[in-house]
Amino acid sequence: MSDLGKTETAVFTARSISLAGAQRVIGAALAHAEELDCRVSLVVIDAGGNMTAMARREGTADTATTVALNKANTALTLHTATDVFGKAIEDNIMLVSSLGSQPGIALIGAIGVSGSRDGKNLFIARAGVDALRSAD
Repeated sequence: MSDLGKTETAVFTARSISLAGAQRVIGAALAHAEELDCRVSLVVIDAGGNMTAMARREGTADTATTVALNKANTALTLHTATDVFGKAIEDNIMLVSSLGSQPGIALIGAIGVSGSRDGKNLFIARAGVDALRSAD
């Protein structure tokens, strides 16, 4: 049998968040940010790390979108929320230096939220994730 006949077993289909899914996440997270009166930027990325959806509330610091994108990439790559990662590196500082050479670990995507000065970014992000989970 030639290698062409084996192609079917050598290829897999990857899952990634759709535009509709990303918009659902952004909508729910943005609504929660408004309820909490938080000025934030929200970024959803797909499994490849590409920005799929983004929103920024009026009055949010200009740098918050970049920070939100970086948080989403960290969550995607590490397969964990950034607050969990922060606690992990407090206990193991060597973890930070070893991560620079590691390849990405893809999920279907990730959300990053930045701008809230009172620690509510995580609650806003989780509201978006919960909206996507409840749609399944």
